[in-house]
Amino acid sequence: MSELWSSLRPQLEYLATPLPLAALGLADAHRDEIAPLLVAELEALAADPTPAQADGYVLHLYAMLLLARWRTPSAYRPLVELGHLDESQVDTVFGQLVHDSYGRALASTCDGDLAPLAALADDDGASRWARAAALEAMSLAALEGLTPRGPVVDFLADFGTREAQALQDTPERGEDFPLLDALVTHLADLGAVEHLPTIHEWFAAGLIDDSYVDADQLEDDIRRNPADALAALREAGHGLIDDLRPEIAAWPDIHHMPPVALAPIPLGAIREPIVRDGAKVGRNDPCPCGSGRKYKKCHGAN
Repeated sequence: MSELWSSLRPQLEYLATPLPLAALGLADAHRDEIAPLLVAELEALAADPTPAQADGYVLHLYAMLLLARWRTPSAYRPLVELGHLDESQVDTVFGQLVHDSYGRALASTCDGDLAPLAALADDDGASRWARAAALEAMSLAALEGLTPRGPVVDFLADFGTREAQALQDTPERGEDFPLLDALVTHLADLGAVEHLPTIHEWFAAGLIDDSYVDADQLEDDIRRNPADALAALREAGHGLIDDLRPEIAAWPDIHHMPPVALAPIPLGAIREPIVRDGAKVGRNDPCPCGSGRKYKKCHGAN
């Protein structure tokens, strides 16, 4: 183990406040030395995700974001492999980042081979959040010119046809995160106007949640120049990963810190009723994560 990595690893292993920006900057300045070590961390975690169960463990998340920023193709397959973990493990490994950053990290490290992403999207035993990230990665990689647009549109259209049939055959499948909702937004971003008739059929059949996807807005979006769609994604912070600071700014709020020992409170010392800091989120309210979905179909699904 290099002397530099021996110094950096303890600073990046667990969530700390303030965030270790100096250590991240040092890693960034020595990416050729550090990148293979971070890839090895991802490979080890894909083989055994146990370390991610520790409170505040974030080394793999820093690894994912740094390698995505560096466009490191050797990180692509280990990152995809992590998505094949079962749903509870994916939640433990990525937490909120499976929605916020995982798909964009996959696109940022993509080596042009769509097969790993297609396999993850098609893995019915994988987390639906990870599968959605694979669909997002394919679309973003095509928009960024990292892979040809045509095969991506073809895959998404075929996937949508299969998912629509599955929803018709098993309606309760839509109670979880519906992949068809996300998929049509990707077809729109890619300007796949040739698939509008099919998308209209999905709307008419009630297979798309119109609280998440507005039919009129999608009609406008799908007719945009894909370059405009990419610009909009970048403006919204949904492009490739370039700057770690916005990616990690909210970590202290959404990741568990290691437990802190507190002095016991004597019985009877607390007389005031406990008051919730914010309003309770109803099942039909927008999810607080900002996805735009109803809570019951987002973080309230489980």
